[in-house]
Amino acid sequence: MPELLRTQTASRSAFLELQDEQRLVNDGYEFLDEKRILLAAELLRQRNAWREAHADFMARWRRVAKLLPAAAADQGLEGLQVHPRYTLNEAGFEISGRPYVGQVMLDASIDSGDTELSHEPVRPSPEVRRLAAAVRDVLEAAAPLAAITANVRRLIREYRRTERRVRALENVVLPEIHQDLATMEEHLDLNEQEEVIRVRSLRVFVGPQAGSPSRPNESASSNPNLLGGPSSGT
Repeated sequence: MPELLRTQTASRSAFLELQDEQRLVNDGYEFLDEKRILLAAELLRQRNAWREAHADFMARWRRVAKLLPAAAADQGLEGLQVHPRYTLNEAGFEISGRPYVGQVMLDASIDSGDTELSHEPVRPSPEVRRLAAAVRDVLEAAAPLAAITANVRRLIREYRRTERRVRALENVVLPEIHQDLATMEEHLDLNEQEEVIRVRSLRVFVGPQAGSPSRPNESASSNPNLLGGPSSGT
């Protein structure tokens, strides 16, 4: 007979408690399974958004890489290093979040605004201005890409955690409860059968004695000593 896994005794109350536990675990399993599906759907949406944002970012980055040699050829490497910097004093960074299945999905954007030189260069260069504008475009594309990347990583981590819980309930907890219920039901059936057998055996043993009681007169007449008669020795 199989052994019990989650309880030590087989009783009717323990059987009912285990049934209640099974219903609760089933509810938890269904909730986590639905959460897993929602996380997977959002993960696919964020993945598609990441691909678009990453493609946009790389296109802008390649433009910077294309303009950099021309600016270096015009100003020289040392000239670029000492060139007056463009300020981002009017740049605005916006970030917002929306709740989704216990997680926060981020949206971010950067508006570089109007940029100005910290001071006038000794030799102005249109190549440097075009390079600076391309770099600002890269910054504006980097903000949404960073937010989507954080969303994807957060969703992957939560999906893996939920997947482990679902697998544990599906492959370990629920089978153990099901096996314990079957084993406990078998124990209870055997106990009921043993009880029925004991009752029947007791009836068979007690029945003849209780059904044919001895008669007082017959027993007294068969034994003259009980009637006060003379003993056979007198």
